[in-house]
Amino acid sequence: MTDTQNEFLYKMSSHLRKGLAEAQAKVNDLYRIEELEDYIDIKDSPIEHIQAALAPLVGQVNDFQDYAETVTGRMELDLQDVDIYALLDGVMTIADQLIEQKAGVTLEEEIPENLPTIEGDPTRLSQALLNYIHNAVKFTERGTVTVRVVNERNQIVFEVNDTGIGIPDADQERVFEPFETILEDKNDPRLGFGLGLKIVEHIIDLHDGETWFESEAGQGSSFFFTIPL
Repeated sequence: MTDTQNEFLYKMSSHLRKGLAEAQAKVNDLYRIEELEDYIDIKDSPIEHIQAALAPLVGQVNDFQDYAETVTGRMELDLQDVDIYALLDGVMTIADQLIEQKAGVTLEEEIPENLPTIEGDPTRLSQALLNYIHNAVKFTERGTVTVRVVNERNQIVFEVNDTGIGIPDADQERVFEPFETILEDKNDPRLGFGLGLKIVEHIIDLHDGETWFESEAGQGSSFFFTIPL
């Protein structure tokens, strides 16, 4: 994409995110109206349908906004000392919710004691790790998704391993490319816009870290990123 197209994408995604945020705020206001209590938390109520429709749109537009910040150089980090255990606690709480929606998949973690603090943006690092986990859960029908952290060679290595479908050799060079997918069925419900991994790559680049993966078709995948100490 050209610089002009990237700038257009940024402006468009910013406009959409603002509009969706306003719409979601108005829907949230409905939950505080006493006369509408009979429609709250009722599966087939109009309010719940609206909330359910908004949620994926908000996530998709946020991805477009983050990607637009990536390609226009607008993404900035709020650097601070990050407690890895606190970061993981928040991430795993959300990951548990993802796993609850996927029968046959269990979430495991292998976290050593006495990990040091790292310098980073806790919000962006959480986002990067959750993107890995979300992909792992999405492409694993049965088995485990394991989050590992290792302190080695003056860096912290984060890994998300899964026992999912894996990635064929022919598709591996496209994994971190935006708007790419390894799925052949264009009606597959797991099909997204292919932005998550590119966003992870950029976040980790801003932290002077590295991203990579190891995978074999039918044997699962392991996605890694590092944060230097």
